[in-house]
Amino acid sequence: MATILRAFVSTCANKLATLIKERVVLVLGVKDELKRLQRRMEIIEGVLEDAERQRIQDSAIDTWLNELKDVMYDADDIIDICRYKGGNLLEDQPSSSSNPLVRCLFPLLSCFSTIRVRHEIGGRIKSLNNRLEEIHKDKVMFSLKDGGTNDPRVTRASAIMTSPLLDVDVVGTEIEAAAAELVKRIISKEGKQHQIIAIVGMGGVGKTTLAQKVYNDPTMKNHFSVIVWTCVTRSYSEIELLKEIIRSSGGDYGRAESIAELHQKLRAVVSGKRFFLVLDDVWQSDVWTNLFRVPLQSGEGNGRILITTRDQNVAKGMGAVHIHEVKQLSIKFGWQLLCKRAYLEREEDVLSLRDVGIQIVKKCGGLPLAIKTVAGILATKEPNKREWEKLLGSDAWSMKKFPQDLTGALYLSYEDLSPELKQCFLYCSFYPEGELLVRENLIRFWIAEGFIKVKRGGDQIMEDTAEEYYNELVRRSLLQLDPVYINGNGCRMHDLLRSLAQYLSQSESFYGDPQYLDPTTLSKIRRLSIAKEGQTVVIPPGLETKHLCLRTLLLFKSPPRVENDWFTRFAYLRVLVLTGEGIESIPDSLGDLIHLRMLDLADTRISKLPDSLGHLTNLQILNLLNCEHLNALPIGLTRLCNLRYLGVAYSSLNDVPRGIGRLQFLNDLQGFIAAGEYGSGEMQEGWELNEIESLSQLRWLQIEKLERAKYGVELERKHHLRILDLKCTLQVERASQQPYSEEEINKIEEIFEKLSPPPCLENLRFDGFFGRQYPTYMATLSSLRHLILLDCISCPHLPPLGQLPHLRYLDIDGALAVVTIGLEFLGNGVTAFPKLEFLYFNNMPNWEEWSMGEEIEDEGGAASTLFQNS
Repeated sequence: MATILRAFVSTCANKLATLIKERVVLVLGVKDELKRLQRRMEIIEGVLEDAERQRIQDSAIDTWLNELKDVMYDADDIIDICRYKGGNLLEDQPSSSSNPLVRCLFPLLSCFSTIRVRHEIGGRIKSLNNRLEEIHKDKVMFSLKDGGTNDPRVTRASAIMTSPLLDVDVVGTEIEAAAAELVKRIISKEGKQHQIIAIVGMGGVGKTTLAQKVYNDPTMKNHFSVIVWTCVTRSYSEIELLKEIIRSSGGDYGRAESIAELHQKLRAVVSGKRFFLVLDDVWQSDVWTNLFRVPLQSGEGNGRILITTRDQNVAKGMGAVHIHEVKQLSIKFGWQLLCKRAYLEREEDVLSLRDVGIQIVKKCGGLPLAIKTVAGILATKEPNKREWEKLLGSDAWSMKKFPQDLTGALYLSYEDLSPELKQCFLYCSFYPEGELLVRENLIRFWIAEGFIKVKRGGDQIMEDTAEEYYNELVRRSLLQLDPVYINGNGCRMHDLLRSLAQYLSQSESFYGDPQYLDPTTLSKIRRLSIAKEGQTVVIPPGLETKHLCLRTLLLFKSPPRVENDWFTRFAYLRVLVLTGEGIESIPDSLGDLIHLRMLDLADTRISKLPDSLGHLTNLQILNLLNCEHLNALPIGLTRLCNLRYLGVAYSSLNDVPRGIGRLQFLNDLQGFIAAGEYGSGEMQEGWELNEIESLSQLRWLQIEKLERAKYGVELERKHHLRILDLKCTLQVERASQQPYSEEEINKIEEIFEKLSPPPCLENLRFDGFFGRQYPTYMATLSSLRHLILLDCISCPHLPPLGQLPHLRYLDIDGALAVVTIGLEFLGNGVTAFPKLEFLYFNNMPNWEEWSMGEEIEDEGGAASTLFQNS
């Protein structure tokens, strides 16, 4: 159920409508059959909302939907095949040749090929129509209500690896009293040298919130010299967990890789110190008895360990001296939390909705997580009694076939989503437990999977729509922002919500080791995510001779070997992630994956890509970040006409094909290498900057080796550009290691000045800029929120940034020429840095003075307007 059929059928019908108008359909002679297929889809689409609502309770409807889903996957495949095969036939048609023999023979040879292809594709489409006709005539179809195709729900923008930072929406005196009592007990000098204290309660009841409250109490930092927070999760890596504790304690594990070596490192770090360790979300007692007990207790330090767990037996097995059980929220505080998260602010609304609101709180069983997710629904609706009573009366509260720990409130929050948002939510459970979910990565996955509904009219691109989906899931508390990321770029998924998503998608998606699946189950899986590391990907016995129907394969810890016939086994892949140092080469059979939309080879050791890459004309995402051995891109790259993201930064890339400017959909380009001295034929040393001019949809642009550029280009008309990263090679990294000449310094200043970004820019980074003065446009970037100036070693003065109205984050690192920071930094205005929250100065050894002028130093009024949010 990872694919929501209502959204999928709608997408396929729209694709067919577009395909029918293309020349390839005329060549193939399948227009009538495709129209028939499209009409049938549109008829069935109307009943799918009712069907998907009933499928959990009705096995007949579930079976009917699974049959329909199989047909839709095949229909989606045939759309790609029509374009691919039909495109090849169009290319094979003869041009006006001067050789009459060629003109005579070619039509005969081409005719046989065309007949065979047309017969093959026509037969497949006709078979699909017959299957769809049978599904339409099924009696199940007549028991369903036609709900139409317009969805009123909101899709617009208007196991969790926990963080120690406190949730701002904590309510109630109960948690205050509990936190105070636990702090008092933890800092007490009575009892054993090392003590374990446990917080116990059911999932979603607020154990982590209470632990955060204790961890952030000022008393803890005053009492302990080392305080560490880590999340254990159900399936943890002993090595990685030990490394994290050592690093968070201020130590360095160096090259240690074994448990014995890391135990020695951890013991050394905490020896003789007072330490406080929080182990959040513990599922097994052996994380203490087998992993942490010996190194922590064998030192001369004094330690307190606070754990959170759902199971009292785990706490007892770890030897907890005190167990605090977290009870469900009272009705009073549950109502407070609901009001807060539903943004119920007017007193008259609070009074008029109190009775129905308290009934909703009771339905949530006092679980803060359930209350927050339900409040996320209410926040999208009008604050009136009719809307709230409608939610209270929903059938979703009483789904009988759910596992016991998945409450109806969580399913209700899922059920209220639009079909597009449901798909995006379910996909988040595909990551490893405890994984940070990065917004841009999620957006790319959703686009590659076809989950983003293209908006007609206007100039909004899919990535903007996908970001709206992300923000909507955050607003509904289905994803929880990680406060470490100030720009909202990182989030987590609560383990209960992850369990819900995995339960709902289990019929076609699997996360884990596929060797535990029987061949029949695996043959039906469409999406497979493997986190286990091994020597190779093992396909279970019984499937060796079959084509698997996988559309998504994620190998987060890739094997060191990819067999030559490996790609031919996965012919229908849309998304392929092969990351990690194990991968050293990619076979030429990669070009057979004609359906592929996303190829992620980040962090691998590949030095080149096969020339067959150019066959992947459906490819939208190509991630080659941190491929340190990659030195060239194949000529076929410029044939990837649907490419939207190209990430080649942090590689050894130098030789690239001409013509990247032809990729009109490219909107995220990380690692654009500025052109060097040579260039012959179709390959060249980097790209000329003028190739950027035709890329009108750019949202994110990172340019490297700018010192090689011959001239700059204007970026002011890039109306989608939000992130700009401009990088020069540091002197110490140059082959000659010679200082930049006066001519080079003047040229780089001119190039940076020319690269003037549009007013919509939000993030800007200069890395290694060696000019003596910053570009003049820096004081005019009215939308800028995030600015990093890294290793700008030659500028003696900082740019006038104080009047940037939205700047929240400013990081200045390696400004070696700065001696004094004065009024020029603030700009001309009464209030400087009105929105600044984070300000960092690092590696500035020559900085001697910060002078704000006599008037500001003598008069406190003006000084009070500096950094008012920092």
